[in-house]
Amino acid sequence: MLLDQGDALVGYRFAVVILTGGVPNPIDIAFQEVSGLKMSRNIIRREQMTTLDGQIAPQTLTLKRGVFTGISPLTLANAVESLFWNTRLLRKDLLISVLNENDNPANAWVVSNAYLESWDWDSLSGESNKVLVESMSFKFTGIKYVPLTVG
Repeated sequence: MLLDQGDALVGYRFAVVILTGGVPNPIDIAFQEVSGLKMSRNIIRREQMTTLDGQIAPQTLTLKRGVFTGISPLTLANAVESLFWNTRLLRKDLLISVLNENDNPANAWVVSNAYLESWDWDSLSGESNKVLVESMSFKFTGIKYVPLTVG
């Protein structure tokens, strides 16, 4: 008997919840693109022994979205964080969920111990009418994959 694996999930239906100090931001959940979802570990091979290195290499997660005329909580938080850019790291946890056809979470990743490494914007051009896109790159050391089932 074959196991029913359900339908394939589409990668364009997702939500990102950023938690700062354990408090979720339910407003800024829509992004155009998420890249860098990767689980990686350092493996050491010495002679005939294979072991795990205790240090986890930092990974980079990048979030992209259009810039809007209004100020969102995330934009405000990033602006405040930029005031302390050279002196403090504000760590966050991120919950990235792929949504099914009913907009319910079907799979998720919990990215922990992340901090904003860079915040940049597309180039500005008087010859283009494309939406201005901002990118936020976070360094992180912890990621967990969470397969979800919704009954």
